[in-house]
Amino acid sequence: MIILIYSVIIIMATILGAISGLGGGVIIKPLFDAVGFHDMSTIGFYSSVAVLTMSIVSIIKQMKKGFIFNFKMLFWISLGSFVGGVIGEKIFNTVTYRYENSTVKMIQGICLGITLVAILIYTLNKNKLKSYNLTSYIYIFVSGFLLGSVSVFLGIGGGPLNIAVLILFFSYNMKEATVYSIATIFFAQISKLGSVIFTNTFLNYDLSLLPFICLSAIIGGFIGTLINQKLDSKKIEKIYLGIILSLIMVSIYNVF
Repeated sequence: MIILIYSVIIIMATILGAISGLGGGVIIKPLFDAVGFHDMSTIGFYSSVAVLTMSIVSIIKQMKKGFIFNFKMLFWISLGSFVGGVIGEKIFNTVTYRYENSTVKMIQGICLGITLVAILIYTLNKNKLKSYNLTSYIYIFVSGFLLGSVSVFLGIGGGPLNIAVLILFFSYNMKEATVYSIATIFFAQISKLGSVIFTNTFLNYDLSLLPFICLSAIIGGFIGTLINQKLDSKKIEKIYLGIILSLIMVSIYNVF
C-alpha cells in the first residue's frame, strides 16, 4: 500500500515538477506529510532522492532537445545552491534534534505557506515589477546560496523559489526559468544526499523503497519534460500558478 501511494504521488509530482520547474519536492513533501507514513527526516530523504532522479532525467532530455545553458550562470548559481544546501541540511538536522516531529512539521508548514503566498503574489504581479539581469559572480552565488539553503531546509527541492528568483534577478522567461530551476535543484539535492551518505544516516531509512521511488521519478521526469518542451511560457505559467494555489491549501491543512 505504501509503495503504491508513494509511487502515484511521485509520478504525478515529478510530471508537474518537470513541466513547471518546481522539481516535484514541493509537491511530494506536503503530500507525504498529509499521508503520514513516515517522520519528517525520512520524508525529506525520500523526497530528495525522487527530485534528484527527476532532475537528472529532465536535464539530459532538455540538452538532447538542444537547450543551451549559460554555463557561467549555471556554475555560480549551482555552486551557491550546493553550499546553501549543506547549510540548510545542518539547520534542518538541528531543528529535528531539538524539537518533536509534530513541531518540526508545523514549523516547515508555516514557513512553506508564507513562502508560497509571497511567490504567488509576486508571480501575479511580476509584469508590473522591475526585473534585473545580474551578471556578477557574487550576486549569482548569493542567489543560489539562498535558494539552496531555504529549499533544503523546507525539503521542497526549491522549485517555487527558483522560478521567482530566476525571473526577478535574471530576467528569464517562464520556459527558460523552468530549465535553470531544474538544474539548480539537481545541485541542491546532491548536497543534501551527500551529507546523508557521508554521515551514514541513510542507514536509518528504509532503503527497500528506493527502487520504486527512483523508477517513479524517472517516469515522471521523462513525461513531464516531454510535455514542457511542447508548451509555451504562458501555458507553463498557468500550470505553475495552479500548483502553487493547491500547495498553499495543502500547507494550511498540514499546519492545522
